[in-house]
Amino acid sequence: MNIKISKKIFRDYDIRGVYPDDMNEDIAYLIGKALGTDLFSKNITNIVLGRDDRESSPSLAKNIIKGILEAGCNVTYIDITLTPIIHYLTCAFNFDAGVMVTASHNPKEFNGIRIDLKNAVSYYGEDLQRLYTIIESGKYSQGMGIYREEPLSLKYTEFIKENFFLRRKMKVIIDCGSGASSFLAPKIFKELGMDIEPVYCSYDSNFPHGVPDPENNIFLEELKNHVIKHKGDIGIGFDTDGDRFGIVDEKGNSYSNDYVLMLFSKYVLLKNPGATVVYDVKCSQLLEEVIPNFNGVPKMIRTGHPYLFKETSEGKAILGAEYSGHMFFADKYYGYDDGIYSSCRVLELMDNTGLPLSKLMDEFPRREATSEIKLPCSDENKFRVIDKLKKILKTNIKEDRLTFIDGVRVKLSSTGWFLIRASNTSPYISVRAEGRDKKELNFILKQVKIYLSGYDEIELGNLQALLIDSVKWDTI
Repeated sequence: MNIKISKKIFRDYDIRGVYPDDMNEDIAYLIGKALGTDLFSKNITNIVLGRDDRESSPSLAKNIIKGILEAGCNVTYIDITLTPIIHYLTCAFNFDAGVMVTASHNPKEFNGIRIDLKNAVSYYGEDLQRLYTIIESGKYSQGMGIYREEPLSLKYTEFIKENFFLRRKMKVIIDCGSGASSFLAPKIFKELGMDIEPVYCSYDSNFPHGVPDPENNIFLEELKNHVIKHKGDIGIGFDTDGDRFGIVDEKGNSYSNDYVLMLFSKYVLLKNPGATVVYDVKCSQLLEEVIPNFNGVPKMIRTGHPYLFKETSEGKAILGAEYSGHMFFADKYYGYDDGIYSSCRVLELMDNTGLPLSKLMDEFPRREATSEIKLPCSDENKFRVIDKLKKILKTNIKEDRLTFIDGVRVKLSSTGWFLIRASNTSPYISVRAEGRDKKELNFILKQVKIYLSGYDEIELGNLQALLIDSVKWDTI
């Protein structure tokens, strides 16, 4: 089969591209054959596979399965499911690996593949590059694996019900954005005894209200409106494949995931004093102050599921979070990120303390911060831009104020910092900034613009819009 396949779709921790140009049925078949070949050579033969509800997902899943089977591995297909459920099945059941067909938060024209090994261990980096090498060589193992279908997602719902006992009936507004959690999330929370108000909880591959993304302010703004309208105790929004979540309190306040991590740190560290709490470079500087106050050790690492999961699954950290909405529990769980499980932990805290979410969050300090600002930049240019930027910053900023674990993070004061990094999943450069107040944040954003203005490869429109807004902040 003479199929042209782009190396750029083999990213750091998943395979992802535009359908049908970068990712189509023929390419999916070859990836399945290469994956089956690689796993079979390691005596990994029992694979569980599921998909999200994108229009292209059924045919892509079918062809990946075909390739895996022809390489000699067995496949159990579980149809529409969530990425955390694939993780769960590799941890709690007799599967050697798991595959999820999804493009997560990317627009509807994208699709992709995420791969687990046993116990949800990430298959990433060099593993994914090896698949490309196998496809280039055309050398595949030959066999005929066994195929079966089984609705194993229900095993996950049973697990959740067995592990959460909520005494108080709370009004829970659930926004699934027509993504893959649309059936399971309302079912689970209803069976936990909650009063459910579903929002966009039916499958629709066109995502008519926008791709569900808890990091997107528009997505959360709509959830806030529904919480106020229906007098909810909490609003919970899930992304397309269910590994991320966002929350809104009963007053309509939303909280970025680094602030939610402060809440979980307080209660998890009560029973695990001295444990490490890990978070990615996009998170608030406040975590350096708050986590030690709860007898924990803060640790900042690079962004990405494999890196956070490695910390929590190997016993290095009890808890972890990415700013984008991923929460990792090693406390009473398997260490991977799971939007539904994390939401249940929030409800559990509300139930145990008898306090509303707004009150639970009140005690934590606040800083002025941007959301993640995404500046379009091609996959070919984004890492080159960051490398150039590092050299410039090294000559202008003191070494002890620079962090290079993922892009470049610059600490300008005890309260102010900015981050510029290349996305590992999409063609953009990511910017975040935080300050003591709006005046300091405005100053920091102007510094960011100065450093980025010399690069024709970057479209600065999103940053410029923020700077225009910041002029107003100066008058406050």
